[in-house]
Amino acid sequence: MSKYIFRETADMAEFNRFSEENGGSIYQTSYWAKVKSNWKPTFFMGFEGETPVLAALCLERDVKMTKLWYCQDGFVCDTYNEELVFAFAEFIKAEMKKRKICVLITDPLVFEIVDKERQDISAVNSLFKAGFVRNPEEKRYDYLIQPTVTVQSHLTGFTPETFLSKCEKGVRHGLNGAKDGGLVAENYDAETLKKHPEKMDDFYEVMTEVSDRVSFIQRKKSYYENIIESLEGRAILTIIYIDNIKRTEKYAETTGRKERLVQELETLENAEKKDKKAISAVKKEIEECTVTINRNERIEKELHEKYGDTYPQKIALSVGITTHFGKTAICLYGGTRNLLRNTLRTTHFLNWVRIEESFRLGMDYHDLGRITGDPYDENNHLFGLCKYKKSYNGEITEYVGEMYLIADKLKFKLFKDMFPLLMAVKNKFFKGALKAKTVKNSV
Repeated sequence: MSKYIFRETADMAEFNRFSEENGGSIYQTSYWAKVKSNWKPTFFMGFEGETPVLAALCLERDVKMTKLWYCQDGFVCDTYNEELVFAFAEFIKAEMKKRKICVLITDPLVFEIVDKERQDISAVNSLFKAGFVRNPEEKRYDYLIQPTVTVQSHLTGFTPETFLSKCEKGVRHGLNGAKDGGLVAENYDAETLKKHPEKMDDFYEVMTEVSDRVSFIQRKKSYYENIIESLEGRAILTIIYIDNIKRTEKYAETTGRKERLVQELETLENAEKKDKKAISAVKKEIEECTVTINRNERIEKELHEKYGDTYPQKIALSVGITTHFGKTAICLYGGTRNLLRNTLRTTHFLNWVRIEESFRLGMDYHDLGRITGDPYDENNHLFGLCKYKKSYNGEITEYVGEMYLIADKLKFKLFKDMFPLLMAVKNKFFKGALKAKTVKNSV
């Protein structure tokens, strides 16, 4: 008889606390179960005596032909404890049989490859011994629910300043554009967003334009609102605005400064004894002023083409939703509208603001989001996005991927063969249905 006891629980405070204190992710909490409202959640916990040793959120989905369970990011437990994992697998198989679940899909938070270097994956050996299987190596990028690849930045041991110095030059250059262009960041959580509901309108407008440009499926506004509300302070909505009053003040200040520097340079060059070092320094400052002035002229041109002679004081340009749980931040959603996208590199500023917030909250990892397909294949349409995310001192991180505990082989095979086709049809339908609602405000 096993020394472990497993049971369904309704104590969400204990469940969430155990998950957070034992390396779980936001996806292994009751907060996320509220977000996934189309899935039926069941919360299991394991105990050794009175001590909790395991937590597992099983999200149930009826896919017409059968029912499945999905444990996103795996079980929260010591997976090196083979006795515990085996006992839970036996328990969960009995539950699956009782509830007519054909398969349990899980994707443990275990790194297999980081920047092309193989990692020790012995943490999942207990799952294999307990009966879990996974895709063969040649199909490592195939998945049913969640991609295996992400780009993560390690924040431990850095300050924001030292971390930025490790980012690629393009990131730092992009942040200079943010200063010149009067970009400002605003963050909202569940409480502050209630006081400013109009901010969700700004967020949704940008995301809708992004969906039109890159053809991803746009969710309803209520979906994003539900994320912020359900995660109860563990999700932050970030909006990057251009503040045209600040920008024009910066422009006027820089123009005046350049005029003074030009006069100073003339004096230095006409001096009887020339100070070459001083002349060089002034010329460099003039060049910097010129860059700011030229950038503002391009901004003015774009704004005039978009709005005419009168444009808003503040315009939302980039948006994102980031979760913070345990020691990991995850970029759930993000996008940048077409307006001033290249002139100001607003995506750089958005991502840097998110990273700074992760530093402030004491995160160890900043996950820039999952990517489908082979991250090193230049033919992958997301190859450029992966390369961009890596520029934030990031590592291409490949998890061990989906693993399956199969209770009904025939139904699982049918599901696995048909699911991609069903999703393709569904996605095509939703893209067509939502196309008419897209805000077409591209310049």
